[in-house]
Amino acid sequence: MNEHLRFYPQIDYRAHPAFRDLGVQPRDDDAIVDEMIGRIDTALEAIHGSQHDPPGLRAAFETGPVRRMTELAAYLDRTTPNERLRGMLSRAFADVRGELWNEVQIHNDRHSFSRHLTPGAQAVASDLERDGAHICRIPEAERRKLWALCSPIVARLRAATVNDTKSRFAESIPRYSTIGVRLNRFFVKSGILDGLSCYFGCNVQFAGFSLEYSNESQVWWRDLYADVGLSNAKASYFHYDHGCRNPKAIIALSEVNERNGPTGYVLGSHKKPRSTFVHFLIKSIDYSFVDDKPAEAKGFYRRRFQGSDYRREFLMLPAALQGCSHFGEDVMDNTALSAELLSREVKLTHDVGNCVVFDGDYGIHRGAMVSSGDRFVFQVIFAIESNTPTLTALKQRARSMVRSLIKGN
Repeated sequence: MNEHLRFYPQIDYRAHPAFRDLGVQPRDDDAIVDEMIGRIDTALEAIHGSQHDPPGLRAAFETGPVRRMTELAAYLDRTTPNERLRGMLSRAFADVRGELWNEVQIHNDRHSFSRHLTPGAQAVASDLERDGAHICRIPEAERRKLWALCSPIVARLRAATVNDTKSRFAESIPRYSTIGVRLNRFFVKSGILDGLSCYFGCNVQFAGFSLEYSNESQVWWRDLYADVGLSNAKASYFHYDHGCRNPKAIIALSEVNERNGPTGYVLGSHKKPRSTFVHFLIKSIDYSFVDDKPAEAKGFYRRRFQGSDYRREFLMLPAALQGCSHFGEDVMDNTALSAELLSREVKLTHDVGNCVVFDGDYGIHRGAMVSSGDRFVFQVIFAIESNTPTLTALKQRARSMVRSLIKGN
């Protein structure tokens, strides 16, 4: 099996305790599907290899990757008996087409991008290129000022969580508020914006943010596979963000330790070999899931994996598409994969730093899983400005920020 034709990480779901006894026969056309995936990735690589003017880029995208994706979508529609699954795949192919178009535009802009970097910005860019993440620290005096400015929001969030343990809680804050202006000043002075721009090869701007509150009473991330006797995996909530190259930052306003939900990032995970197309399509499949049994839901997080009917549906997919953007609970403890992920994870505890900037679309990360105490963090989204008009880009990134926080499939 060619690892470049599949998702990272590759998990054998047919051997997983939550899936292995469901009685779903494997498809017999994995080689056909893998070949079609290979053609899509080859077409994407061909476009990335040279710069195009806007009409030429659109034409190359439509006659290359789109044509190949349309062929695969039609094939899967013909060969997938399950009606619900066909509908989900149809929605996912529509979504991934838009995401890959954005990706293609960003790659195209890289060919002509150039920017002089300060030493601070160069450090940000180098860390992102090597690790996928840059860790730093907002000065203590500034952190205290931000905390004071957020006091009314802190009070509202604390009150909102009193009677709801199954949800996540965050409040969006206007980008051009006093808090937002102060954050933007930090991103400029620290070199974060220029460093991100160099890493992506496109102009990157601060687009929006929210304040999130997490505490030990929240259970949204717990016991996904309790029905088959599995406890919470050590790799729980490891995931990728849906969207096309959406850089993010997490800034801890309160003191964070090992037990109150530190943000974790798996260093170097953004460079793991994978199919670009499959990576985006699996995220789009998760995003396109529609729950037609809401009364049976244990919560919002990974609804697609909570019941045996939906798990059977998952096993009806070709092997190359048996993956999940939020896969952490699927990684069995005491395996080589679990050990690899955990050994490469850096956690943003107060002794390490209070700000992490990272590539959340290709890099594996997690946070907000509180076992004791609570935490307040800013969730920050940045906008990558390609040929997309700025206002449209900002709206897209704002929507992506909300999706990454609450979707959790």
